[in-house]
Amino acid sequence: MAEQTWLFRQGDLILGPVPTKVLVDKLFTGELSGQTEVQMMGSGLFRKLKDVPELKVHWAKAEAKARVDAQAAEHARQRQKRTLVLVGIAAGLLLVVGVGVAVLGSYLAVHGSSGDDGDNDITFETPVIARARRDADELVDYQMGKRPTTPRPAGNTGTAGATASAPTTGTPKPKMGSADSDGLAVGEVDQDAINAVIAKFKPTLIPCIREVAKPGMPPTKIPIEFSVLETGKVGRVWVDNPDFKNGPLVECLSREMAKWPFKPQPSGATIQLAFNIGKKS
Repeated sequence: MAEQTWLFRQGDLILGPVPTKVLVDKLFTGELSGQTEVQMMGSGLFRKLKDVPELKVHWAKAEAKARVDAQAAEHARQRQKRTLVLVGIAAGLLLVVGVGVAVLGSYLAVHGSSGDDGDNDITFETPVIARARRDADELVDYQMGKRPTTPRPAGNTGTAGATASAPTTGTPKPKMGSADSDGLAVGEVDQDAINAVIAKFKPTLIPCIREVAKPGMPPTKIPIEFSVLETGKVGRVWVDNPDFKNGPLVECLSREMAKWPFKPQPSGATIQLAFNIGKKS
């Protein structure tokens, strides 16, 4: 039996004859559709391809394939769109992080890190810890944000400091755990606990120190002394340097040290903590 051949319209043209296989291939590639008019050779009648019994099955399969291809293409477009959105978000986050790092780097370059001793230009000496003086006027609490009005007692200036925390009567300092001449018990001071707090929190003083450090400032030693009340709060703060004994440095140090969580000491404690401005030698 001879293979069927077909004519088909494309615009104003009548093309063919072509065998059924060629006609079906054109249908699957989209060159022809169900609305294309075709004529079996010898029939003398053009009809829509989807209405020709011999071609209906091929048309249905071509339509199903077209739907699947369209869905796959739409899925690919949506996936590409999501990818572009995610890439955009990631780029935005990287930009924000980059700006944040740049700002942080700039800040640290100027102010230094709170956990660093300031690029080796600010160093702390080993603190000296002693029993607190019992004079009430020497324990002005800075928690209220008030500067002390009582002058520091004579004999407690500079770094003559190793004995600054002892009574100034010229009598030897009582041993820890012994009794004063007036019979008052001298409580034990937990120096290890105090040292641990100072070691952890002394970097918080660096911004205060940087505020008063001037460009080209020669190496300078600034001893400070502060009292720890029996409640564990920092009381009065002294700066044993004539250039910084009053003003913003004392206020800043007191504000920061008021946050230090010392353990309550039975007799309190007086602590000398010197720091140096200038490169390490």
